[in-house]
Amino acid sequence: MLQPHIKCKKGDVGRYALIPGDPSRVKIIASYFKNPKKIASNREFLTITGEYKGILITATSTGIGCPSTAIVIEELANIGVDTFIRVGTCGALQKNIHAGDLIIPFAAIRAEGTTKEYIAETFPAVATPEVYQALIQSAKKQKVRYFSGINRTHDAFYEHINNFIKWGDIYEDNRMKNWNYPLVSSEMECSVVLLLPMLRGLRSGCILSVNTLETLKDITKNPNAIYTLEESSEMKSSIDAEIKVALEAIILLARS
Repeated sequence: MLQPHIKCKKGDVGRYALIPGDPSRVKIIASYFKNPKKIASNREFLTITGEYKGILITATSTGIGCPSTAIVIEELANIGVDTFIRVGTCGALQKNIHAGDLIIPFAAIRAEGTTKEYIAETFPAVATPEVYQALIQSAKKQKVRYFSGINRTHDAFYEHINNFIKWGDIYEDNRMKNWNYPLVSSEMECSVVLLLPMLRGLRSGCILSVNTLETLKDITKNPNAIYTLEESSEMKSSIDAEIKVALEAIILLARS
């Protein structure tokens, strides 16, 4: 049956899907495909399917935020996708993480509303172990600079500065100076990407490109800084790197 939002049906997609937010990133992903085929474009949802090293892979954009991302996951799952990898961007939450670095989160804080419609907010959003390990293995093989830890997913792009101050208070707390602070990034989709497939018995993971140099301390001084999303050559190179890591991770999963 044709899915109402993504306008795809069984046979249009592979079992593996890369799900960036931005439709333009779908086109970049498709440039790595052999025989890419545009399946549909509706609202913010662009879908292209093609082969990478003999494996059929689908790329579908999710738009911004968890509500539209949940729609993509639900509808792709309905027509045969069983493995999802978000290929996105994020802000860094640690001083040693810089623009152009990659983040491979193993979990996400559910500071958004969509996943609460599915299950109690105390339930964790975690990556499928084999997908997470495939991403880590692929990143190491390609010798890219990456960090791993817990991501924070939230709803409002232009959220109030007090939200960052709250996390900043934790970050700057002297009682934690000898701790390994686990929060590495902040964005708007990872929690549903990690939680929803798990609830459906499917697999998922995330890889993110850092698009801001700002740390929590910097943000509290200049809240507008984090919203500067100019794509430098460094950022474009980073997005290419995360796509390659994700594609090669799928090859590892397909061969395991």
